Amino acid sequence: MHLLPAPVFQITASLQARRRLGLTATLVREDGCEDDVFALIGPKKVDVPWKEMEAEGWIAKARCTEIRLPLSPKRRFEYAVAPNRQKFRVASENPEKLKVVRRLLKRHADTPTSEARSTDPSEHPPH
Repeated sequence: MHLLPAPVFQITASLQARRRLGLTATLVREDGCEDDVFALIGPKKVDVPWKEMEAEGWIAKARCTEIRLPLSPKRRFEYAVAPNRQKFRVASENPEKLKVVRRLLKRHADTPTSEARSTDPSEHPPH
C-alpha cells in the first residue's frame, strides 16, 4: 500500500476490480501522499490498534524501546533548517541507525526474527 501512490504503481489502481484490499501497519509516507492512497483504493474501513491485536493473539507480543541517536553536525544543520515535514525524513535517514540495527541483530542472532534488510538496492544484488 505504501508504494501505491508512486507513479509506477498507480496503474494498478486503474485495473477494473470489484473489490480492492490494502493492508498496512502504518500509513505514513515521507512524501505526504497518504491521501492519494485513499483516492486510489477507497476509504479506510477498519483501524485496529496494535495493542488490541496483540492482546487478542493476532500478532506477537511487542516490547518497544526507544533508542536516541545523535545526528552528525551536517545532519543536525539539515534538520534545523528543514521544514517540519522534512525533519522526520532527515531524522529517519540517520545512518547511525543501521549500525545499531546490526548490533541488535548480532546480539539476538539466536532469536527468531523477521527478515531485516536495508532499503539500499546496492546492498541487495539481483538473484
